[in-house]
Amino acid sequence: MNGRGHLRALDGAYLKEIVGLHLDPRQGAPYWLRRANELGVRPGQAGSFDSFRRLLAFQNREQQARYEQDLRQLPIEEFIPRATLQRARWLWASETGGTTGIAKRGTWGDAYWERILSFSDELLDLHGVPRGENWLFIGPTGPHTTGRLLISIVENRGGRIFCIDMDPRIVRVHLAEGNQAAVERYIRHIWEQVEPIIKHQNVGVMFCTATLLEMLPRYLDVQHLRKLHAVVHAGLAMSRDTHRTLREELFAGKPVVGIYGTSVSGISYQKPYEAEDEHRVIYIPSQPYIVLEAIDEKGQTVGYGEEGDVRCFRFTDDQLIPGFVERDRAARVRPFGKHRDRFPWDWLGDPHSPKSIGGNEAEGVY
Repeated sequence: MNGRGHLRALDGAYLKEIVGLHLDPRQGAPYWLRRANELGVRPGQAGSFDSFRRLLAFQNREQQARYEQDLRQLPIEEFIPRATLQRARWLWASETGGTTGIAKRGTWGDAYWERILSFSDELLDLHGVPRGENWLFIGPTGPHTTGRLLISIVENRGGRIFCIDMDPRIVRVHLAEGNQAAVERYIRHIWEQVEPIIKHQNVGVMFCTATLLEMLPRYLDVQHLRKLHAVVHAGLAMSRDTHRTLREELFAGKPVVGIYGTSVSGISYQKPYEAEDEHRVIYIPSQPYIVLEAIDEKGQTVGYGEEGDVRCFRFTDDQLIPGFVERDRAARVRPFGKHRDRFPWDWLGDPHSPKSIGGNEAEGVY
């Protein structure tokens, strides 16, 4: 359980290591060195998470807006420690889906990637997702991290992966222009590719988005789904009703596992389901690499059971994110159930995005 890369609470030693790397005067990240200089902060001052929040985290939306713009316009090397650039075998340059404007860019380095593979095995095993199975991936590839990451996860677990590419950006363009016919045709195009694979290939696990999962009975003979041993979803909020339908009807007795995150901030997995969840979709932030909070309009952590804006911190050798407030809202959840002692930090419940484009969900199909 305590293997390299497995999840554990963020502690001062790990925080100091990562902050020290990014703020090293000679080998640090140029962008964060400039920000630390502006704030008058030295690496050793951020010795705890509380002190990091006080000294280096974004204190208002204006600071965050500047950072977002910089992510879009500056070379990614500005945000990566020089020591990491020299050491890393490779660094994946990723882009967000562009929901809130021009896509933001980030990196996923080889060291963080290996840790993701490790804690992915940890969580997928806890959920009961079998190893050695072939997967069907229905989602975005290209500049989005999801496709490349799922390929690595599946191969690491001893399976092969069939991929159906999806472009969430063109769907958002069609939604913004009110071209519902184009959206519906594109969705049919996706399912037309799914059927021959699910029908003729040995597929044990399917990865999809919540919205596409809701459409399954309309586009696919559900008899083909009997061969599946598990379903993994990401990208969109999932309602409790949908979650219940998937668990109790379409995939009764089989793991249904959510992944939450972005191409910049990283990923976190849904907690293994228990009756106490009452079909809420509850996520365990992947500490020590990712810390997720639910905050109020003043930036303070909300009480347990209360809903707030999701704020993300990332601490990896290739990327430092000091409290980015996402477009999502979620409830703060006190750990409970069988795994509360294994993952004793705050969890997030039912993350969702506000409606935007023409009354449609901002994400479209992802």
